[in-house]
Amino acid sequence: MKNAVLGVFIIIAVLAPPSLLAQQTPDEYFESGILAFREQRYADAAQDFERVVSMDPENPEAYFLLARIYHETPIADESKARKSLETAMQLDPDNVQYMVARLLQLREDGWSFISDKIRESKRRSLSIQILALDSTNAYAHEEMGAGFIRDFWRYRNAIMIPGLNLGRGWGQEQRWQDSALEESGLSILDPTQATADEVLAQDYFQRTSGLENIANVADPTDVFFADEFDLERMESVGEPIQDLSQRAARVYNRAIFHLKSALEANPRHRSVYDHLMQVYALKGEYGEALKLLANMYVYYPDDEKLWTYLGYAHYKAGNLEAAAKSFETALEKLPQEELAAYNNLAYIISEEDKVAFRKDPDRFASTFWASKDPRFLTSYNERKIEHYSRLVYADLLYGSPQLNRRGWETERGQILVRYGPPNVEVTIFPHSALQINAKPTTYAGSVEGEGGGRSIDSNSRFEELNTYNIWDYGDFKFVFEDPFRTGEYRLYSPRADLLGAGALPWQNDYTIIAKETIRETPERYEYEAPGRQIELPYVVNTFKGKDGASDVYVHYGVPVGDYDVSKDNIEVTAKEGAFIISDSHDILAEKRRTIYGLRTAQIVRFDEANLWVNTQAFSTSPGKRDVSVEFELGAGTTVAVQRRTIDVPGFEEDRLSMSDMMLGYAIEETPDGKPLAAGEVVRKGLSINPAPWSVFAVDQPIYLYFEVYGLSPDPTGSREYKVEAILSKKDERSGIAKAIGGIFRRGDRGVSLTLPFTSQSPDDGQYLILDAENQEPGLYSLTLKVSDTISRKSVDTSKDLFLE
Repeated sequence: MKNAVLGVFIIIAVLAPPSLLAQQTPDEYFESGILAFREQRYADAAQDFERVVSMDPENPEAYFLLARIYHETPIADESKARKSLETAMQLDPDNVQYMVARLLQLREDGWSFISDKIRESKRRSLSIQILALDSTNAYAHEEMGAGFIRDFWRYRNAIMIPGLNLGRGWGQEQRWQDSALEESGLSILDPTQATADEVLAQDYFQRTSGLENIANVADPTDVFFADEFDLERMESVGEPIQDLSQRAARVYNRAIFHLKSALEANPRHRSVYDHLMQVYALKGEYGEALKLLANMYVYYPDDEKLWTYLGYAHYKAGNLEAAAKSFETALEKLPQEELAAYNNLAYIISEEDKVAFRKDPDRFASTFWASKDPRFLTSYNERKIEHYSRLVYADLLYGSPQLNRRGWETERGQILVRYGPPNVEVTIFPHSALQINAKPTTYAGSVEGEGGGRSIDSNSRFEELNTYNIWDYGDFKFVFEDPFRTGEYRLYSPRADLLGAGALPWQNDYTIIAKETIRETPERYEYEAPGRQIELPYVVNTFKGKDGASDVYVHYGVPVGDYDVSKDNIEVTAKEGAFIISDSHDILAEKRRTIYGLRTAQIVRFDEANLWVNTQAFSTSPGKRDVSVEFELGAGTTVAVQRRTIDVPGFEEDRLSMSDMMLGYAIEETPDGKPLAAGEVVRKGLSINPAPWSVFAVDQPIYLYFEVYGLSPDPTGSREYKVEAILSKKDERSGIAKAIGGIFRRGDRGVSLTLPFTSQSPDDGQYLILDAENQEPGLYSLTLKVSDTISRKSVDTSKDLFLE
């Protein structure tokens, strides 16, 4: 029997776990938990640390590690994480590490606006405590800086309108609508009468056609629903408006101080760079942003956001070449999902164009960007860089990492990407909204005299939370609302009770207004040269070319200031270019070059300006074409971009036709077929100095070159034709004055010239010289008529010019 019992005991001893034989100590469980955590056996680690705190409830480190497991790992339990960390902090209240962990816990999104505000307040209070113990703590400085950024953003364009009541004056508005319908014999309650809205709309526009009629509709101290968030109208009716932007000025420097302190403490603190970029973008401090990014490059050279930030900052600072290269690098590093967003033109095109874009994205994108490129002389597309910059800016301002939502996916972000920043942006804080377009309940204890009590209802409480963000682009605007003060703005749409009371939805429903605006104007971009922008006078002439093509000459003049006439060159470095673009936005022909010095021999002097003149020659097929002429001085310090659509004619062989008139300052025969001077054009053995600006001095001869095609031969094979040129003063009067002038005017002499010509070829080129010395300064019309003596057919053309 004894042997049997002993055998059973031996078996139990062998099979029993060590815990039944010898209890582990808290330190042993702690070490076991650390090992399990490192091996990512999080459930085992949690079990070990739970045993530690059950055996040693005064061990703050074990509670802290439990909090980390329940906050950071796949077995997360926020309730357990919070309780464990709170216990650790109670046991060791001055432990900065625990306080920082709690700070990070509090950054998680709350369940409501109120809980978010409570968390924000707790984070700020906790950060102050941390900095009192550790003045260099990067997390606390980051939290303080982020909080001040929120304040800066909240108030930078903010105003408060204490009496703001959208749709206020329920009684007045309802009485107006009832009256309008009664006069028309309609009832808004009758669903069969679909014209009720039309009657209300017509009556409203009649009653509110001017500010003086507003009083007939609503109380002039109220902000009426149909004011459409018009701040000028609010002020005009005496609505008090309080400017809150001074608050933003006070917190900006605090935000910068704390965020820079965070980076000084830990330059690898990645999220601080995002915060600083956000505040620099909001403030327009692009130089400071570039300094920040130079530091970020040291620690995060392969971070894709670094390169998008660099592209944005360089672009806004006017460094377009650097911006283009930065965005090029960014696109190589972006993850596929984000790269798809940068390539998605659906953000800026119309609904109709989206169909073509989806069918062939690459082809559509190529054509689209070519059509939007404002300058062909540069190696980059300014419109595309602007698009990328808007995406970055939208993400900086409106991205929500907590919701995993990028800035360009939000409603404000999408409007920003389409149209850029608004001309005017205002945030309205109503502060308190009473009598919000519903029959209110008046509490007797709050009566301020008869009928003057404070009226409170559920809608007023709702409106007290709401804020409004107005974006005004001049010819259209958008209004966003943040009804729960979460920062997640949406397009404003009036509540059902406002519509139920008869308010007109097309007046203030910006979900409807936005759709209509986007339909009419899918995107907007206005090119602004980085330097001084100048006008570039230029003229385009077309002539018959070879093999069915047409020769196109682009003559242009670059304004220059005073110069030393004794020198051969003006010592500058410049770039010039001329481009022929098809109706499908392909570049058919281009001429571009870098000029090292402007030759003074090519300068023509006028009363108003001196022009350095030059010509570019092209051969292209007939059709509608865009001609772009560009000039850039230095590194973009002076820029000229001129673009015009022309019709390049096709000159038929068997039909009498004529080229454009090429006006010039001089025409001479060239013995070797080469230009006699730089910038001159050679046609039919003649060297022509073209006039890019149709302006001549009265004592200056006017040279005129032209070509005629399709002349008919006589029996001997010779062609004869007559040319008549008439320069006459142009009558700039209009209407009755012009008619009376035509009756009583004796007639201006002008200048006329008629000459016969003979040619052995069906095509011929000739020039005329007109003497306008006896003419008065002013605007003239030059008409050229060619008559074929054999066929008795004629062609003519005319051009305006100015004599000074």
